Amino acid sequence: MSQFEGYADLEEIDWAAYRARYANIQRMDRILKAEGEDPNRFKVSKQADTVMLFFLFDEEELQQLFDRLGYPYDRDLVRRTIDYYDRRTSHGSTLSFITYAGVLAGIDPPSSWDRFMAALQSDVDDIQGGTTKEGIHMGVMSGTLDLLQRCLLGSYVTDDGVLRFAPRLLDRLDCVAFSQRFRGTSLRVGIKDEELTVLAEAGGFRGPLRIGVGDEVHDMEPGESHVFALAARLHSAP
Repeated sequence: MSQFEGYADLEEIDWAAYRARYANIQRMDRILKAEGEDPNRFKVSKQADTVMLFFLFDEEELQQLFDRLGYPYDRDLVRRTIDYYDRRTSHGSTLSFITYAGVLAGIDPPSSWDRFMAALQSDVDDIQGGTTKEGIHMGVMSGTLDLLQRCLLGSYVTDDGVLRFAPRLLDRLDCVAFSQRFRGTSLRVGIKDEELTVLAEAGGFRGPLRIGVGDEVHDMEPGESHVFALAARLHSAP
């Protein structure tokens, strides 16, 4: 999948050589300009571009879009495209880590976790060398919460109105807890010892609420807490 017409005709760069010469190549565009090169000559991206398709649309939506536009689509397209552009992206924007973490969550959870941590630490460690003092990356901070809830804990709402969770990397999510709002009701969600606990706050409860993990679906009552045992089949990091 080409990022734009003519992308395939651009020149490749020796990424290994640049990584050996520079401690940080996130701003490859600036490095190339400093060397008298035009970044637009090369297959180099500052951040996730084409890969955003897989972040914004699920597989069924993409299949429909590709069919309507007359392009072939196969199940391996996602992985091939991600691998191709990841090798040619410097991730000069911290938002790029969010995108890649999201699209890799279902196909390479450990790699997704590495991108998640890079995004999470971007302002804490000022990984871009001075940008944090100019202002925090609010989009990245919000994105890390979205990654945690939607991608790593796998929360989604089904057509029949069930809020489901499909957690990945249980060993790294142990003791995670956060608040989530579903259909006007505040929920407290946490993972500990391979169990997922959901508490439906009594105040402001707007039922009925149905929560599911795997084959189990539970109808929540005001103030009720329910514990789901997370099956061994759920992904865990090696």
